[in-house]
Amino acid sequence: MVDEIERKWLVDKIPFDLNQFDSSEINQAYLGVVDFDNDEIRLRKKKNKYLMTIKKGAGEKRGEAEVEITGEVYKQISSLQNLNWIKKIRYEIPEGKNIIEFDIYHGDLEGLLTAEVEFESLEEEKSYVPKNWFGREVTFDKCYKNKYLARDGFPKN
Repeated sequence: MVDEIERKWLVDKIPFDLNQFDSSEINQAYLGVVDFDNDEIRLRKKKNKYLMTIKKGAGEKRGEAEVEITGEVYKQISSLQNLNWIKKIRYEIPEGKNIIEFDIYHGDLEGLLTAEVEFESLEEEKSYVPKNWFGREVTFDKCYKNKYLARDGFPKN
């Protein structure tokens, strides 16, 4: 398991023409776990890639293990009833050595826009200056974690 260090912000509106950036449609589901607040098991389809991810912990630094699975395994698991799904388009916006992952959510979460940035170290994360088009930071607001968005829908706050 490796450490994932990231921060997340709400975005009020699409800041510029996104067609110049790589994008992918993402469908992901969250499976039940023993400690929902700190752990997650995610099933994801992104382009022609199928992934199973386990994350442990909370906040900006969490443990993460990810393995590629076959389309058949993805299909079998995704056919299970009562999975909590998220559908979004992710744009990858280069920013120096980082990538801003700009997500436009669809379905029940239509209208939600977020930006996430992943970092190589806590020092880099602490010194990061958010772009002026980023809104309120929601890194520590569990309502905006994808597993909660999938289960609970659009946050009330």
